[in-house]
Amino acid sequence: MKRVQVFFVSGLFAVLSVFFAVSAATGVENGGYANGQFLVTTDWLEQHVNDPDIRILDRQDIYPKDDFYSKGHIPNSIRMPTSAIKGMKGDIQEMLILKNLVKYLEENGVSPDDHIILVGRSEKLPATTRVFWALDVLGHKKMSILDGGIDKWKTEKRQVTTEVPHYPKVTYAIPALHRDRIMTGEELEGYLGLYDRLGLTVVDSRRPSEFEGKEMSRSSSKLGRIPGSTNLMFMALLTGKDYKEFKPAKEIQEIFASKGLSPDKHLTFTCVSGCFGTVDYFAARLLDYPNVSVYDGAWIEWCKRNYPVEAAQGSKTPAAIQKPKEKQKKAKTGVPEEGC
Repeated sequence: MKRVQVFFVSGLFAVLSVFFAVSAATGVENGGYANGQFLVTTDWLEQHVNDPDIRILDRQDIYPKDDFYSKGHIPNSIRMPTSAIKGMKGDIQEMLILKNLVKYLEENGVSPDDHIILVGRSEKLPATTRVFWALDVLGHKKMSILDGGIDKWKTEKRQVTTEVPHYPKVTYAIPALHRDRIMTGEELEGYLGLYDRLGLTVVDSRRPSEFEGKEMSRSSSKLGRIPGSTNLMFMALLTGKDYKEFKPAKEIQEIFASKGLSPDKHLTFTCVSGCFGTVDYFAARLLDYPNVSVYDGAWIEWCKRNYPVEAAQGSKTPAAIQKPKEKQKKAKTGVPEEGC
């Protein structure tokens, strides 16, 4: 009888050891996130950097002139240019073109079964979370963001390299198109005045000064915001000085609750061009909010389509058309010279 008990206890201990090892592997310690697998720590990545089913996508280089990747990146990282997730769609710049993303994945040997690790610079976190959102649209199952980014990795003096890995090309079979993760301007304009009845909340992730109509957003022609939207600048969800990490789940939940963002509503996140909003989107996914989307065209498209605008806090008066402070040079590719 004692032998049976010993075997049982030993077996149970072994199972629990494996369980906790797997749990600790992907989730960030003490974060308390329902979807903790969407974040990985520097410790975890260092242990798994050579795993054959890991693909590390490096988002350090955002603008055409950037050259961070060539100066040092995490071993086995693949450079990911902004052109993979932003391009021209009709007359609107900086839009998600799925065929460009799929082409990039295929040419760099990324398959639907790979665990994608997204790495970027803390100061440009939205450029990383945008990739997460785009992969979410494709239905990719295993993907995570390195919490703290390349900044934390370097601060901890972990290995960096200038070697460029090469993986054989693959055919990326799209797992499942999640069209509900995308909100269009045409759809959103048609929902104006119906938010409550539709259970919809529009969350503007721009800076408060832009949301309140005191400062012009880049590449825009109007001051103000989408009528009925609420403001949650993504930096409120982060913590840290030398590098930025996501706050624990409890703190993010409290911030969401203070803005009236509950899991029973459909939350659509917007900003200037569909980057800042993806940080808020990612936080909602960490908390396992079921109905979330990103308005990709965002403020750039909203202004260009001349949709209704709230000019000031509590005002329903359309904002006057303004000239941007500095006119951004429009790239034919739709890849920004600034922003993310």
